[in-house]
Amino acid sequence: MSLKDLTKEKHQAAESTAFMKSVFAKTMPLDTWADFTFQKLLWYGTIEMKCRAAGYLTDLPDIERAHKIYKDYKAMTGGEHKHKWRQESSDYHRYLLTLDNSKILAHLYTWHMGDLFGGQMIKKIINAPHEHLEFKDPQVLMTNIRAKLSDELADEANIAFDWAIKVMESYDNNI
Repeated sequence: MSLKDLTKEKHQAAESTAFMKSVFAKTMPLDTWADFTFQKLLWYGTIEMKCRAAGYLTDLPDIERAHKIYKDYKAMTGGEHKHKWRQESSDYHRYLLTLDNSKILAHLYTWHMGDLFGGQMIKKIINAPHEHLEFKDPQVLMTNIRAKLSDELADEANIAFDWAIKVMESYDNNI
């Protein structure tokens, strides 16, 4: 079985959240999307920092998204910092800090491959800046990410999807 197959159920659960349904129904309030973008900054920065320190990013040019997420957020809010870290984002960030290097790739897989695939649909749906969803050579990135993965990452990738679901469900009263 592939990692994609081993995480299919959690991936579908994440796509079935009210948050994602709101995105695809084109009813997501822009301020809610801006807040979510702000939250992503925290965990993307942590994932990328840990992956960089472990040497996982050397053959992944243009994979780092955190600085681009920040630029998108600033563009959405007119340069203001309007949002605060949600408890779920802070908890996820702390969880990521506890991971050893062998597991952090599962989180890179979950979020960054999500940007390379589903993010391409999202940027057509949500009328907001999406520099962080633009990639110079997405096929090379996908190939190089896949080369680093193994089925042993499935449990941790499913945990990453659990965190995604938890963060998205924190918006249920905002959509």
